[in-house]
Amino acid sequence: MFHLDHLCLGVPDLPDGVRRVREETGLACYDGGAFAAGIANTIFPLGEDVYLEVEAVTAPAAEREAAVAWFDRVVADGDRWMFWSLRADTLEELAEIAQRLGGEVARVPGRVQPDGTQRIITTAPGPGRALDTCWRRGLPNWFYREDPATNPDRGAAENGERGAAVTGLEIGADARELREHIGAETFDRLPLTVVSGPPGVHAVTVRTATGREVTLRRDPADF
Repeated sequence: MFHLDHLCLGVPDLPDGVRRVREETGLACYDGGAFAAGIANTIFPLGEDVYLEVEAVTAPAAEREAAVAWFDRVVADGDRWMFWSLRADTLEELAEIAQRLGGEVARVPGRVQPDGTQRIITTAPGPGRALDTCWRRGLPNWFYREDPATNPDRGAAENGERGAAVTGLEIGADARELREHIGAETFDRLPLTVVSGPPGVHAVTVRTATGREVTLRRDPADF
């Protein structure tokens, strides 16, 4: 059985994208830092060790790496859901997933946080595999966090309400394929609704610490 870990929303401009999410949801957030490729993010804790990362390319145009050109293209017309991810409890589970999907367990450099420390990401099915194997079909990839205390959902957020729990997740996917991909027990336990339309996340509903429910709805990325 796996757990919902995080969702990623790509935006053309980070400050403006964050402002829109805050105005629509009232959720609190904090500066997540930046990746080496020139992508930065802001993190919205959603509760129960689940979080939303709002991401944008922030490097000057002349310094942008070719590796982020696809990101610019995807968000050229506005905000887009990029992907959603699950979390495994053990490295053994993650290794089984990687083997099943024909990938590998990868430990790669993550974002450099505002305090200068760098996260290390442990993920499957590994770099270069998630896009084709998972995201293009509306399916999640997986992460593993050795120390739950470092989960980004637990970061200190401000200027809004903290999320308490994800109560709804609308996903465009083939229901049978999604159920097989994540396992029947996880499929039945998550607050999933499989919807028609392009593959990927369509909406997430969050219950806040005060009991208010808010929904953030965007189109999924066309990779």
